[in-house]
Amino acid sequence: MTKLNELAALGQSVWVDYIRRSFITSGELTSLIDQGLCGLTSNPAIFEKAIAGSVDYDEDIRELARTPKKAEEIYEILALKDIKMAADLFLPVFEKTGGMDGYVSIEVSPALAFDTVKTVSEARRLFSMLHRPNIMIKVPATAEGIAAITHLIGSGVNVNVTLLFSVNNYKAVADAYMKGLEMLAAEGPTVSGGRRVDQVASVASFFVSRVDTAVDMELEAVGNKDLQGKIAIANARVAYAEFRALFSGPRWNHLRQKGARVQRLLWGSTGTKNPLYPDTLYVDELIGPDTVNTIAPATLFNFLDHGSVSETLIRGRDDARRQLKQLEQLGIDLDAVTGRLQKEGVELFARPFNAMIDSIREKHRRLRKGEKSYMAWLGKDQIAVDQALSAIRDTFLVNRIWTRDATVWKGNPDAIKNRLGWLNRPAVMPSAISGITRFVREVLDDGFTHVLLLGMGGSSLASGMFRAIFGVKKGFLDLVVLESTDPGAVLASEHRIDPDKTLFIVSSKSGGTVETLSLMNYFYTRLAESVGEKAAGKQFVAITDPGSGLEKSAAELHFRKIFLNDPNIGGRYSALSLSGLVPAALIGMDLDRLLDRAATMAGNCEGCNCPVGGDNMGAWMGAVMGTLAGSGRDKLTLIFSPSIMPFGDWVEHLIAESSGKEGKGILPVNREAVAPADTYSRDRWFVYMRMDKDAGFDPEVKELVRFGHPVIQLNLKDIYDIGGEIFRWEMAIAVAGSLLGINPFDQPNAESARVLTRQMVDDYKAKGKLPEISLTVQENSVRVYADVWAETLSEAVDRFMFGSDAGKDDIAGRSYIAIQAFFTPTPEIDWALQDFRTRLQLKYRMATTVGYGPRFLHTTGQLHKGDGGHGMFIQLTSDMPDDLPVPDTPGKTYSLISFGMLKMAQALGDRQVLLDAGRRVIRFHLGKDVVNGLKALEKAMG
Repeated sequence: MTKLNELAALGQSVWVDYIRRSFITSGELTSLIDQGLCGLTSNPAIFEKAIAGSVDYDEDIRELARTPKKAEEIYEILALKDIKMAADLFLPVFEKTGGMDGYVSIEVSPALAFDTVKTVSEARRLFSMLHRPNIMIKVPATAEGIAAITHLIGSGVNVNVTLLFSVNNYKAVADAYMKGLEMLAAEGPTVSGGRRVDQVASVASFFVSRVDTAVDMELEAVGNKDLQGKIAIANARVAYAEFRALFSGPRWNHLRQKGARVQRLLWGSTGTKNPLYPDTLYVDELIGPDTVNTIAPATLFNFLDHGSVSETLIRGRDDARRQLKQLEQLGIDLDAVTGRLQKEGVELFARPFNAMIDSIREKHRRLRKGEKSYMAWLGKDQIAVDQALSAIRDTFLVNRIWTRDATVWKGNPDAIKNRLGWLNRPAVMPSAISGITRFVREVLDDGFTHVLLLGMGGSSLASGMFRAIFGVKKGFLDLVVLESTDPGAVLASEHRIDPDKTLFIVSSKSGGTVETLSLMNYFYTRLAESVGEKAAGKQFVAITDPGSGLEKSAAELHFRKIFLNDPNIGGRYSALSLSGLVPAALIGMDLDRLLDRAATMAGNCEGCNCPVGGDNMGAWMGAVMGTLAGSGRDKLTLIFSPSIMPFGDWVEHLIAESSGKEGKGILPVNREAVAPADTYSRDRWFVYMRMDKDAGFDPEVKELVRFGHPVIQLNLKDIYDIGGEIFRWEMAIAVAGSLLGINPFDQPNAESARVLTRQMVDDYKAKGKLPEISLTVQENSVRVYADVWAETLSEAVDRFMFGSDAGKDDIAGRSYIAIQAFFTPTPEIDWALQDFRTRLQLKYRMATTVGYGPRFLHTTGQLHKGDGGHGMFIQLTSDMPDDLPVPDTPGKTYSLISFGMLKMAQALGDRQVLLDAGRRVIRFHLGKDVVNGLKALEKAMG
């Protein structure tokens, strides 16, 4: 017996809140029906994403485009086709349950939400056109909609009343239903296919989680935590008590004698929005007789995996009334909140509907012009990729990813399952926007002009990428991202802000990252010296996981705000979580738009959209990545239109830390100069991300294709498509990891350098010095440290490179050069490093990467130690004219170590870990003048 069958035995039916063509035709819906699914509510938002982001409807749209039909007419044809197909699949359920279940719902146009007459006319027309007994028409519970309910039930139309938030509103809906039954009993059906009084059915869709989202913000404002996460369930339980009372009195008994059915309460919006709450909370706590729960697929899969089945609706009724009373005593008007939610709900109901019409128009235009969102030239590798795609299809790989089947990857299934929260970020995070927006408004009202974000790796890269691509919207805060313990970088960031008008964000998933905490201690202490500790805390914000050390410290230091992220998301997958979205909102980005693009891509990447026969772009990209890496083309070279080039920094981290382990890796080659096609060896392949109307690299890419290098071109229409690209790349590396037989969600080797660094720091604090390494040779101001014998700088370079596979074309998994620069980043040094890198790239025909230390330890460090061991590491250090103490505790000036010593400990620690792993490492200390030191190295290469 499945859990859905167990719920049915307790009197609750489960419907799914989801519809799209491939969901029906792929057999996925049939499989769920076989497991006990009892109905379906259509979702215009999902429908819109499927139209915009997949080929599900392309064939139909292409045919309909040849007719004079408008976009609204095309939508209706597409939608009704899906609804009919789904209703036919559910007809056996309808018949088996005697008409209690097996229903499929479709909404009237949201434009009619405040027009009773037109709502009735439209609902009757749809019901007649569909001509199936198990169709329900969705009508919003506005005052006009409630009036329409009576007329529709009275004419024999099945009605799903939606957008219910308050108990009083529900009572009005139940009354309208009974009035309709009384009318139907007296007059009989008056619509084609209308149901008799003993056949007609209705549900009242009572929305749940959105209530908590809204009320929790009010509770936070008054400082109450006890009621957070409880009011939505309490509100639903009181509504259920009203349901039992309404459908038990004399009026109902009279209708029941005529065969009338109760109007069951249907729990809607039951996906958990707050990551601190159990992901099946609104399913587990709302189980009772004569109810329906309509569940989005993600929540449904979570419930099937670990949900609890027991009758819970009645047991907490007294507590529910007490909690609502407490809410009232706190001065929070639940009726006002639910009234606002209903108003917003109608607007939200209309938005995806209008977007869907726009998507049809846009898809029509693209199909007519033959435009494609991506193109690929894979040459001989296409056969192997096709085989990988077939294997993905045959093993149901993508379906298993969406159902959180951790056996897709190698490793501990429990640990992996707790790292898949990124899958539902596009669906969950829109509910957090109102809270984030309120926070931003408060910060602006308090006169802040800058944000200084302190973080490393996944906690900072997305924010920096957003700032670089989107800039700062007028009237919002400028964002400075500090992800370095270099004292010069710390001072440079400090000079870019006005401390009195700066909001400091401390972002760390674990809450224990030494670099981030060191930066927090420094800036908190600096601010406390000028404004006092109590005032300093009001300028600090934390973004971290629940229960982390940072959460505790932030509370003790009275931070202005603590944002608790979903702990089931790894740092590099957190761009669409609070880690990325809070800073994005502070610079004025449109979060709705960003998440909408992400949701479109997520819809494209769903399991029902098979990469064979469909166009699952995430799975397809993952198949290419995994296949080419497995065949020796493990250097993924990224080419970007200039306006989106910073996106490569985020992609580099995602790929490097996800893939470099167990001797396997995909090297992301980011910001390398685009060289002539014949200078690249056969370990390369290319992804060209091209902005619309930016043909800057088109000639070079065409030459790469002509020369036979595998190339993928991704076409973006505007910068907000970055939201979709984030999800595409996340899905792609997850699929590639499965094909490579590794776990893309851990980083077993990245911690090794951090452990050794901590040991060196502890030794320094105890002994006052860091380990010394033997000098190989010194030439002018450049000192060389390496495991080769040399008398000159040129000899050191030659002997370090001797034995590499430089210039050879036919070697799988060839060497690459990783430049690790431990100095203060400046534009001049950036250019000098790029010149040095390009010289290496062309001379040795090897892939090159550049990373500033210690930042790269949190981005590409895992790859360096965990891949096939072909990296050749050039570590660059310099004198530090400035240094700064790192306070041992925030607010106190006492210090046992400086930022300069911490950075040097990190450089020494990483060098030793690389050597211990059998990697080839050479260190050049460039003295005081980094730019001239790099020129000396170039000269030494000949």
